[in-house]
Amino acid sequence: MMFGLRIFQLRLSSLFFVFLLFSLQCFSQGDISFELRKAYETKNVDSLNKFIQTYPLDTVYVKEAIRIRNQIAFEKVKQENTIEAYQNYVEQYPDAIQTYQAKQWLEINFAKNLQAKEENDYLLAKQENTLQSYSQFIEKYPSSKYYKYAKDKVHEFQFSQNITSYSVEEIIQFLNLYPNHPKRQFLYDTLQRQTLRYLSIQGLEYINNNQLYNIDINSFINEFALNKSQSANVEDFETLYHKFPSLKTNSILNKKYREVKQIETLLRLNSIDNKTYNKNIEYFTTIKSDRSYELINKYLQPSIKTKKLANINKALSSFEEDFRALQFKEMLFKQEPPKPKLGKTILSPDSTLKLIVQSKTNTYGQTDIYISTKENNNWTETIILPKPINSIYREESPIINNDKDVLYFYSNRPMQNNNLDLYITFRGDTANWNDWTEPLKTTEIDLKNIKKKYNRGYLKDEQDNPVEALIYIEDSQTGERLFTTKSSVSGQFAYPKQTKKANLISVIKGYVPKYNPDTNNITIKQDKIEDIYRKNRLVVIETLFPQDSPDKLNTVAENYLKYLAQSFEGSKYIMTISVHCQKGYKAMNEDDLSWHQATLIKNKLIALGISHQNIVTAGYGNKNKLLGWEDKNRIEIGFMLIGGE
Repeated sequence: MMFGLRIFQLRLSSLFFVFLLFSLQCFSQGDISFELRKAYETKNVDSLNKFIQTYPLDTVYVKEAIRIRNQIAFEKVKQENTIEAYQNYVEQYPDAIQTYQAKQWLEINFAKNLQAKEENDYLLAKQENTLQSYSQFIEKYPSSKYYKYAKDKVHEFQFSQNITSYSVEEIIQFLNLYPNHPKRQFLYDTLQRQTLRYLSIQGLEYINNNQLYNIDINSFINEFALNKSQSANVEDFETLYHKFPSLKTNSILNKKYREVKQIETLLRLNSIDNKTYNKNIEYFTTIKSDRSYELINKYLQPSIKTKKLANINKALSSFEEDFRALQFKEMLFKQEPPKPKLGKTILSPDSTLKLIVQSKTNTYGQTDIYISTKENNNWTETIILPKPINSIYREESPIINNDKDVLYFYSNRPMQNNNLDLYITFRGDTANWNDWTEPLKTTEIDLKNIKKKYNRGYLKDEQDNPVEALIYIEDSQTGERLFTTKSSVSGQFAYPKQTKKANLISVIKGYVPKYNPDTNNITIKQDKIEDIYRKNRLVVIETLFPQDSPDKLNTVAENYLKYLAQSFEGSKYIMTISVHCQKGYKAMNEDDLSWHQATLIKNKLIALGISHQNIVTAGYGNKNKLLGWEDKNRIEIGFMLIGGE
């Protein structure tokens, strides 16, 4: 038996030391005992390791040295008292009797220390608050209770750092970079809208090749192609057919393609004589595409040069409801606007806003207008101004006022009066860069007085939703058309202030038209026929008949009935018209006069194309009083269905 299993602990007893010396003297290797004593007295692990490496392992001295070293090393580990120290001990001394104690300590303290470290690392990640700090945390602690929060922050940073303009390129890059991002479907839906908004071939190709969610791809491609075809460039058709072969079976698109090629053939002619005009009459009386405006303009040039207004009116008579044609006619024979200054970056008068003219891929058109504002002495990221300012054509040379709510710019959009026409647009909500009026052609730049020269308003439905439509400004006495304007996608519109007393009216199919006074900041509300019927309501308007001759329809009344017929065309309802007169006229009493007026209204609507079966009229004289209308002649319009629904 090996004598003395515990000869050495931290100190040797003197008795045992005497016994050991006696034993060592029994061996021929007396020097070994001396070296062991020296190593022990140092209380140093390295010294003991050196002794162990020097002498044979099977000797009693080395075995004792190993035991002593293990104990000394373990005492140091306990003093250090860290997970790393205990782990290192277990790795270095797997056979030591202290290793069992080390493992016990690790089992108790590892989870506690790991949790404390995780808590600390999480706090550090929050303090740093960066994509990198949170990414490193979730990589290091995939099972942490903070994992979801950190992951959400990672997704937040990924989105905010990569999505700023919602451009087609930006969205596609993000979808490719982060295929499992929680906002993937939102961005995919946004990509569809942006692809149609900017008519981006790149966006359409991505959607076609990556049908990630439920989408009718054929319908989407067809919708895109029909919108794209409006520009009427042969190259656009060829690109679409090449990249999306399924479009070759689209009969509507193929028809448009044939029309585009025919328009190009006509545009290549030196001039358009009457024979060519009559042979291709449909191309001069209907708008096939945006290039139709070029064709009409080409045909009109001889009449414009000779100022033959009758010929111009006749040629444009088919386009009474076309805003671009109306603006073109409005600007004929007026002075040319000042020439544009072709700078690419323009500052506002107070130098806090930059207007930038840029040509990029996947934007509205050839060149578009962008803005950047100065915040904390730094310029913000540029954003593109919306439709109706930018279009698929050139927009350039912008000029803005100090209040940043009046913008001039030049464009070559269809039905040009000049190579570049000057337009003006007004911003409504000054906190919203998307709320602009439909641009109006003008011939002068007057930043100082311009707001005094224009009235503005909004066209909305009963639910306050914006409505995009033409608005006519008419002389309230004669019915003469003084100006035609149009509301934009935000519902806002502008028009020059009139010198004559005027009325405003908008004609939209399915809505009852009403005359409105000519005032600034007016909101025109359109009553939908469907809603009037559903709510069992009546629309009350002032009489259409003039005071001095209430037995006849004048121009104002005939204009209104024409608008009413246009709005009611094709309706499934029966229109009821009740006429109320407060007093008679000449030989007719109030009952007779009201029936006479009702008959005139009915006959006129029938002459305008409304079936007699869809009109019921009646005269009530002054029998049915109405609060607020006691002394006023009025007409009540309602709608019904035979048998109801």
